[in-house]
Amino acid sequence: MKAANFPVGLIATALAYYALARFGMAIFSLTPSNITLLWLPSGIALAMCLEWGYRAVPYIVLASLAANFDGMAAASSPSHLAHTLVAALTDGMAGALAMRLYHRILPGGLTRAADLLSFSLYVCLAPTVVSSLILAANLASGGYIGWHEAGALARVLVLADSLGLLLVYPAYQAWRQRNAAPPLRAQPLLAAGAAVLALLLAGQFGLPGMEYFIIPVLLVLSFHTNLLGLTAVSALTIVVVMAAAAHHAGPFAATGADAAFRIAAFAFSSALTILGAALQHGQLEHSERTRQQWQDAAEHDALTGLPNRRLLMPKVQMEHQRSLRSGKPYAIAMLDLDHFKAVNDSHGHAAGDLVLAAVASVLRENCRMIDTPARVGGEEFAVLLPECSAAQARPFLERVRGKLAVLDIPIAGQPVRVTVSIGIASYDGPNDTADAVAARADRALYQAKQAGRNCSIVDAAAA
Repeated sequence: MKAANFPVGLIATALAYYALARFGMAIFSLTPSNITLLWLPSGIALAMCLEWGYRAVPYIVLASLAANFDGMAAASSPSHLAHTLVAALTDGMAGALAMRLYHRILPGGLTRAADLLSFSLYVCLAPTVVSSLILAANLASGGYIGWHEAGALARVLVLADSLGLLLVYPAYQAWRQRNAAPPLRAQPLLAAGAAVLALLLAGQFGLPGMEYFIIPVLLVLSFHTNLLGLTAVSALTIVVVMAAAAHHAGPFAATGADAAFRIAAFAFSSALTILGAALQHGQLEHSERTRQQWQDAAEHDALTGLPNRRLLMPKVQMEHQRSLRSGKPYAIAMLDLDHFKAVNDSHGHAAGDLVLAAVASVLRENCRMIDTPARVGGEEFAVLLPECSAAQARPFLERVRGKLAVLDIPIAGQPVRVTVSIGIASYDGPNDTADAVAARADRALYQAKQAGRNCSIVDAAAA
């Protein structure tokens, strides 16, 4: 985050922390009223610390203090302000500890499904275990709960805070990486949202247990949207389910500490599973994109961007097989720049690269969509022309030759022109081979060079 956004960004996220805390207390509250089944502010605290470091801690403490004050003051403890301050300081400490563990365990972020175990153990559970024990002891010492209830409450707090981290952090990471992420598609999100809503309503009105099918819906969604879209839908779904549980509705009604723990454990494990599926799918997509990029790099000329010989020759073989089936001809043209060595010698290799790029541009702009222009050697190019005889191809290639002959290529402020010699050959019937066609095109190119260059020659067998 740029310095210009500090402290404006911190103030805005601290307000979001406060708003989510008050929202959680209103929707998911247990006893006392500032304890909830789902504590989304824990995720906000981690995001704040990751974004601004330790400078965020005072803002977290102040937001927590403001959010918890009413609930703690409502109790009969004479030292409620001190206990509220302890709770707020604990929330700030938890965010800072989660940040430290995150930087130590996952410096590259949560990018692989294999990272999920480390994230859940060290970033989610470890800080929340520490903070939950402190919070439970603070509540018990202040008389808010009995000491015999502290252990059960601490268990619920661990999962409530961990679930907040698990729901908010992926959204924060997806927002940070939004420019590199695939575009967000609305259709899968709307379909999944409609399916989730239908299952919730069906479970509430006549078909108990339909809510359990929400998890497969979210798993399917993880394969059809990016991380930001998935976390938005899954977080909203879990918020609705947890709210229903806190209000004794649906199959997850919370009627005690044990029930609350089971609900929180189910929600945490479900969120973990969905996120794991999304990360695994993203990892597979990244591997496929990387493989495709390597393949493209291996099959394309780095200077001109045109296909190279490695890509061209399989295309020639495929076109030859198509001609054998259909009887339609195809042509191959070989193009070689005339006196290209003189360009390099006079102007340098950088100038030669500019010339090659200019030739490639002319070929790309003038070829049909079905043609394949390629760079097959230093100053040698080729064009595969499907459904075209050598005689039909020659007018097009003459047009290309003419455009290159009058093309001024600016080099060091001076226009440079090059010419090209072209040899053309085409498929000659079922007894022909792709290699033979290419060899005849090479032979015709040699004849064009011998004829004085800057011309095109059609192989005699195709004439």
